[in-house]
Amino acid sequence: MTGALPVRSPLVLMYHGVGTRPARKDRDCLFVPPDTLHRQLRGLLDRGWTPLTLDRYLRGDFPRRSVLVTFDDGYLALVEEGLPVLRELGIPATAFVLGGMLGGTATWTAGMPDEPLLDAQGVRALVDAGLDVECHGWDHSDLVNATAGTLARSLVDAAAVVADLTGRRVRAFAYPYGRHDAAARRAVAEAGYEIAFGVHESAGRYAVPRVDINATETDATFRLKTLRSYPALRRMAGAVPSLRPALHTLIGRAHRP
Repeated sequence: MTGALPVRSPLVLMYHGVGTRPARKDRDCLFVPPDTLHRQLRGLLDRGWTPLTLDRYLRGDFPRRSVLVTFDDGYLALVEEGLPVLRELGIPATAFVLGGMLGGTATWTAGMPDEPLLDAQGVRALVDAGLDVECHGWDHSDLVNATAGTLARSLVDAAAVVADLTGRRVRAFAYPYGRHDAAARRAVAEAGYEIAFGVHESAGRYAVPRVDINATETDATFRLKTLRSYPALRRMAGAVPSLRPALHTLIGRAHRP
């Protein structure tokens, strides 16, 4: 497996939780309401996008307008509120779970440390529903400047737990917080993963960018984020500090209770 990516890389969307959480609790805007998720994914289908399984993504077998839908952290709500949406629409997805936190809670989040995570039964429910379940680390530790022990636990030990539950070799990794450095990317490759996902910036096969979708999206911002020009627009907005607030004022934000 080389570090090269296909010339035509699909859109990769990064979701986290599915459900309605008050803004005072979900401070990082991680939870998208089920009806919003349905509307967003239904809109992609209506506009001719082809949703991909991880296997098809890795094979490079996809038309130009293709999308890989991913969910990070492994919240229990993905089974309870997200899976019905995916089933109704017939959309495959890839879930990244934490090998050392199964059955626990999201202790790393500021406002939601009690938010339940998938247990072994929940992971199997996703697999039975046809989702790909891959690795997000051991306990959501940041892998930037990580020790050799943390890298081994996050990449090797966690993958063994996930593989034992799914009955499948783990092929993909998603960096906690989307953060990585050269040492982390090298460790991912050496651990035998076929691909790893970050968030915005690309660094080859072991740091593929994704577009984050959060609770503040309106229909307009979601459409904007699916444009091929969006990464360039985001970089431009980062270079001009006043531009991003102006865009949000123009396009708006979703109301949050």
